[in-house]
Amino acid sequence: MKLVLLGLVAVSSGAFAQTSLSLNDAIRLTLAQHPQLKKYAYQSEAVKGMVQQAGISTPMNINLDVEDVIGTGNYSGLSAMQTTLSISWLLEDEIIKSRVKVAGEQAQTSELARQGEALDLAAETAGIFITLLAQKEQLKLAKLAEAQAKKVLENITVRVKAGKSNLVDQLRAKAALSQKALVVEDLNHEIKASRARLVAQWQGDANIQINGSLQDIPSIEALNAADKKLKNHPRLKAFAARQRLAQSEISLAKATEKPAWKINTGFKRNEQLDDFAFTAGISIPFGSENRNQGKILALQAQQNEQQAQADAWYQETSTRLLLLTHKLKHNRHVIQGLGSETIPTLELASVKAGQAYRTGSYSYTDWYAVQQELLAAQTELITAYTNIHLNKIELERLTGASISH
Repeated sequence: MKLVLLGLVAVSSGAFAQTSLSLNDAIRLTLAQHPQLKKYAYQSEAVKGMVQQAGISTPMNINLDVEDVIGTGNYSGLSAMQTTLSISWLLEDEIIKSRVKVAGEQAQTSELARQGEALDLAAETAGIFITLLAQKEQLKLAKLAEAQAKKVLENITVRVKAGKSNLVDQLRAKAALSQKALVVEDLNHEIKASRARLVAQWQGDANIQINGSLQDIPSIEALNAADKKLKNHPRLKAFAARQRLAQSEISLAKATEKPAWKINTGFKRNEQLDDFAFTAGISIPFGSENRNQGKILALQAQQNEQQAQADAWYQETSTRLLLLTHKLKHNRHVIQGLGSETIPTLELASVKAGQAYRTGSYSYTDWYAVQQELLAAQTELITAYTNIHLNKIELERLTGASISH
């Protein structure tokens, strides 16, 4: 089973208008319709707007200056008026490029955050799905135990009427049957709750059935290769993306340390001489080259912090992967031992104990104990299969990649 991330792209809900779902179907539905992922669609639109806005330069200015007008003496009236019409703009290409790069890095950071959350939600959905599969297997086992308890009660009742067994055995068998019936009822409620929890991942209809098997388990080779996939995890990439974002912000801070130069050019009209002239100028503002030094130092510290967090996350996750791998291998051994030796032996013991009881050479207490041992071993087998899948899901969540069977 895989934490399929194909569902990261939009999926039509109509494509899943069905009453039977596989694990991959459930994950795709979760990734397409989970409420927590909807916010990223709006964030994506916001980031696009930020990128677009970052590329917009400061508007040009149109300047109109009038001199030597409406004075006294030689400058009375408009005869000596001088008019200058010019356009001015800032030299800010480097600043714009830096702003666009910052916005682009923010978009990448947002996308990696979405991938990380999607991976968590996929793992959560897979965990609920596996739990539901396990509960269904437990229900089958509980119903089988209930049927066996009913058959045992019927046999004992016949023997009690024939005077071959004590009434106490009949009462104990009746009590055992009632306990088995309670287990079946409890599991039915648990299955309904798990099914409701599963479809809540995509706000779907609880009237669904699931398809899957607990018997598909990963190979040892796939487990040994899990650590190699860790470096591609979205969260590890997110640390690197935040470092790049800080570097882009440092570049922007350096680009804005010196105020942008202003260029202006235009024409000047002299009414008295009836003449035109071309004008040009440059404005160089005063400003310290180190005015953003504090911000740059803070951003550099953020870079170092992200690297430290990445190292700590990688070390912790690598340790957890190692532990999970050991747990998976242990559960494989449990499954092999129970399936090939323990359960077959107890099944035979249960049959022999029943035969011995019916011939009067074995007590009901001992027969019941053998049945319970068999039931416990069968339950342990289901638990081992469940654990191996839940550990596998966690392994996939930590590596960000599927572990093949």
